[in-house]
Amino acid sequence: MYAGLDIGTTSIKLIVVDEDGKIIFKDAQGVKLYSPKSGWYEQNPNDWWDAAKKLLSNAAKEGIEIKAIGLTGQMHSLVLVDVNGNVVRPAILWNDQRCYDETIQLTQSLGGEERVIDELGNPILTGFTAPKLLWVKNNEYENYKSSVLFMLPKDFIAWKLSGSIHTEPSDASATSLFDVKNNTWSQRAFEIFSDSSIKLPKILPSDAIVGQIPQSLANELGLKNRPYIVAGGADNACALLGMGGLKENQMVLSLGTSGTVIVTTKEYKPDFTGRVHTFRHVINDMYYHMGVILSATYSLDWYLNLIGKGKDVESVVQEAEGTLPCENGVFFLPYLSGERTPHRNPDARGVLFGLSGNTAQKTITRAILEGVAFAMNDCKDALSDLDNVPQIARITGGGSKSQLWLKIIASISNLTLQTMQKNEGAAFGAAMLGGMAFKADVEKWNNVQEQINPVEEWTEPYKKGVRYYRTLYTTLKELMSQTREFER
Repeated sequence: MYAGLDIGTTSIKLIVVDEDGKIIFKDAQGVKLYSPKSGWYEQNPNDWWDAAKKLLSNAAKEGIEIKAIGLTGQMHSLVLVDVNGNVVRPAILWNDQRCYDETIQLTQSLGGEERVIDELGNPILTGFTAPKLLWVKNNEYENYKSSVLFMLPKDFIAWKLSGSIHTEPSDASATSLFDVKNNTWSQRAFEIFSDSSIKLPKILPSDAIVGQIPQSLANELGLKNRPYIVAGGADNACALLGMGGLKENQMVLSLGTSGTVIVTTKEYKPDFTGRVHTFRHVINDMYYHMGVILSATYSLDWYLNLIGKGKDVESVVQEAEGTLPCENGVFFLPYLSGERTPHRNPDARGVLFGLSGNTAQKTITRAILEGVAFAMNDCKDALSDLDNVPQIARITGGGSKSQLWLKIIASISNLTLQTMQKNEGAAFGAAMLGGMAFKADVEKWNNVQEQINPVEEWTEPYKKGVRYYRTLYTTLKELMSQTREFER
């Protein structure tokens, strides 16, 4: 049996599958997210570890014997460890926006953005790992000097499980320290950190067996055997794999805390406009292009937190059934954490526009669903400049459970969407990597379940809505950059 362990932003998830890919166990543990200042997002890596141990212990109590555990998790987030193996400070997360000045400093030190993209495959963005490390150097020098390891979230858990210090290409691609084309660390990019004791972890293939759980930990968790640990991959790459993204020109949308639009490719082709990411896939010698929005289901979580009073996502979205496209001219810009594709603007801010005294809650709910869909459509259009974007896309993530949301996304993006029999996101892809390490036939593990086509009567209103949505951002962009003057 093969397990996938996903170190997510809101929860840690474990699934276990048998040799045929049938899910026999799944569980999740919530983890706290801290925001000490506006635009700052942190987590305690030890919370991930406590949750991971609890999940594995729960599986053991069910009598499940796991052969291999594949790891996956949130990309970019910075974990620092000292010489005694202690976490130095809270992890700075992928959606944290504190590092804008550091992105400029790093870009200038490497000769400007065009050279950066040429050497690393991507521009240096606030969400990426290197600017976070430079922020620690610039602002918390004692923490910086006491650190000997930097890790990404899944690799921190792999280290705790096996003692192996490593990463793999799909996660390393998103650090701004990795040469994506040549599949190796960029020593030139790391020069700015040469005054530290930090060592770059070794790069292993995503399906590499990196170690085995020690007997003492197996005893602590109640495991009857000692599972092997497989390197795994970045959450988006594993979600892509789990949705059948093993071949070229396959498109997958992920509607989770963040939203992504991904197309697989065998060609290394960076985007010199910097709108689209070029990363290594978990499949050897393959890449993927990805557009990213930072607030997808997070936009609904934020909204629910505001209206509260015992309501859940399902009931609120259900109330929006029967509403119309762009109803009464209410629009939502989902830039609650800044934005990446296509704007690359950490100062972008969320906007609810077009409210009046008779605006209903269900109208606002629909506007939020549409705002996320408009943003994902921007990603698709940016990808089309690099790839021959297919008209059929598979979709995963918690938001994909909403039929209304799927119809809205299909209609705005003019895509036929496919849901899969197993919609477990990155955790399922990580389990597949566990299977791949032992030559399991993983291609048969997941199949298409349902197809969602654009709603014909919605397509024309949404063409107009796309233009209006983009005009709103263009009009408000300069004002957004001035909001920092009011932040405390």
